[in-house]
Amino acid sequence: MPRSTLRRYFRHGLFPQLMVFEAVARRSSVTRAAEELHLAQPTVSTQLGKLSETVGLKLYEHQGRGLRLTQAGRELQAACGELVELLERIETRLAALRAPRDDVLRLAAAPGARHLAARLLAAFCARHPSLRVSLHVAERSRLIERLISAEDDLSLVQGGDDRSAICMELASTELLRLYVAARHPLARDCVIPIETLASEPVLLREPASSIRGLLLAALAEHGVRPTVRAELGSNDAVAEAIAAGLGFGLLPEDEAAARAGAIEPLDVQGFPLKRQWYLAHAVRREPTGAAALFLREAIGGAAMESPGAVQVSPASNADYLHSRMLR
Repeated sequence: MPRSTLRRYFRHGLFPQLMVFEAVARRSSVTRAAEELHLAQPTVSTQLGKLSETVGLKLYEHQGRGLRLTQAGRELQAACGELVELLERIETRLAALRAPRDDVLRLAAAPGARHLAARLLAAFCARHPSLRVSLHVAERSRLIERLISAEDDLSLVQGGDDRSAICMELASTELLRLYVAARHPLARDCVIPIETLASEPVLLREPASSIRGLLLAALAEHGVRPTVRAELGSNDAVAEAIAAGLGFGLLPEDEAAARAGAIEPLDVQGFPLKRQWYLAHAVRREPTGAAALFLREAIGGAAMESPGAVQVSPASNADYLHSRMLR
């Protein structure tokens, strides 16, 4: 729209009129809108009349004690909703600029991503020691709820079907390998046919775990029906059971590195598998301040590329974060 076309809107004080109209359209009543806005009813009616004159169209019709929007009114109501969302996003950004020292990055993560989240946060804190962070771990459905309700700024999750509510940016691709105890005969073999695993006991994560689903799907694709030795509630428990010689299991490469020497990766056909983690935020709430900085650096690989970045080993994550994180 040419800017010259917009001049009449500015001349007539469009913004107050729109705010009044939005309340009236939402409440379907001049009286209820006036109460909400703490204005006199005649003032609300006057603003509505001026808005109709400004746009040159009738926006509503009286229907009993209520109001019914015309087509022009419905179009304007939708535009008001977009305008309110835009102003909320702007205010969030400006609020971060008003008090940058109080900025806190509130990150959440799915249970399977807690180690990755800890590493990302540790590197972030090393690069920005004046910023504060917090980490919350929960199941995916709860994470999405927390994002939408603004309890968290960002969440580290896998892809899903709720993209209408959240935006996602790829943060990390994780390699998942099969492991056995270092003393296991297969640990010395090269290029192991996947069918060999049919005769080996497998250690699985709990039924809700994505890593369990990936392993079973990969085995089923080759017609392998393994013998389940145990179902365990964490990757740490799976790694301990592997080291004890109870069977083979699928683990993230980075987490298995902490047990180098006790467990060994298998060179199996079709492996390693890949699991992608995304940083998500609510569609209606763009990251600002520390959250925007963390998102930009995480998806850009800043933790590895920055010359001043401090490399933090997985074993030191907990101690390092303890000194930096808000409880």
